[in-house]
Amino acid sequence: MQTKSKAFLALGLALTLILGSCGGDTDTVTTVAAAVDTETTLAATTVPETMAPETTAAETTLPPVPEFDVVLAGAEFLGGIPEGFLSAGDLDAFKEAIDTGGAYLIDVREVSEYEAGHIPGAVNIPIRELTANLGSIPLDGPVIVYCASGYRAAMSTSALHMLGYTNVKAFGASYKGWVAAEEEISMEAKELETFLEPIITDELLASVDDFVSTIPEGWLNLGTVEKMQEAMEADIFVIDVRETGEYAEGHIPGAVNIPLRTLLDDPGLIPMDTQVVVYCKSGYRAALANATLQIAGYDNARAFSPSWNAWSEAGLEVEA
Repeated sequence: MQTKSKAFLALGLALTLILGSCGGDTDTVTTVAAAVDTETTLAATTVPETMAPETTAAETTLPPVPEFDVVLAGAEFLGGIPEGFLSAGDLDAFKEAIDTGGAYLIDVREVSEYEAGHIPGAVNIPIRELTANLGSIPLDGPVIVYCASGYRAAMSTSALHMLGYTNVKAFGASYKGWVAAEEEISMEAKELETFLEPIITDELLASVDDFVSTIPEGWLNLGTVEKMQEAMEADIFVIDVRETGEYAEGHIPGAVNIPLRTLLDDPGLIPMDTQVVVYCKSGYRAALANATLQIAGYDNARAFSPSWNAWSEAGLEVEA
């Protein structure tokens, strides 16, 4: 540092002598001295090249977005099912919900079934077309779905609840119950209305759409006791989704008991490499279960809709 100072001083003196011999003035000397001082200051404040640069926002690593788990979504739906299992109740309760509760009524049967006669005031959205018409289903206020016997209505209820329509219930007696009670029938089609749609993850919408839009003929249902017996002669896995107390009172031989609300709590209990058949008391809970299993990826699932009532009434073998 002293060597540099002496060098600058010598340079300044040399320039002073030269300028002095040429008749220079004192302002020039002052300017040179100022230049020397400025260089010294800059040298003293130079930032070391080894100083690390500051981290920029672009270099910040964000945590990964977790993948959507459709099985977990199904377990959450089933686990939250309230008493009554999302049923609109008997005929009187159903009529009251329409007359005084302002319920929005959806017939999920095929167009030809709807045109042949339907409950007055109902709009027609076939089950296979539910995801294509979400804008015609309200998110607020009561919504009730029905079909011919209640089976498709229950499957529709599971699908819609998975998509966020927690205001939906099913009329279990459905059209057959309405006709049996000799209630009024309508032939006049009602136009669909337009409503806001829920915010749905792409993965969940795809899973629900893949289920409802591709339901085959027969509706994934073993519709008779004879068909159930035939299936049992093969290698199938039978699940009784009734409550534990119901199961203990009597069940189909070989059936395991996994109550509806806990059906997907341990997915490892349900095989994916053999046919799975679910049943309950009357078929309604079995339909809720079957739809949820299908959405969760168990495309090997079927429902025995006649369920325990038909099996026991047929006088077939039971276990307790």
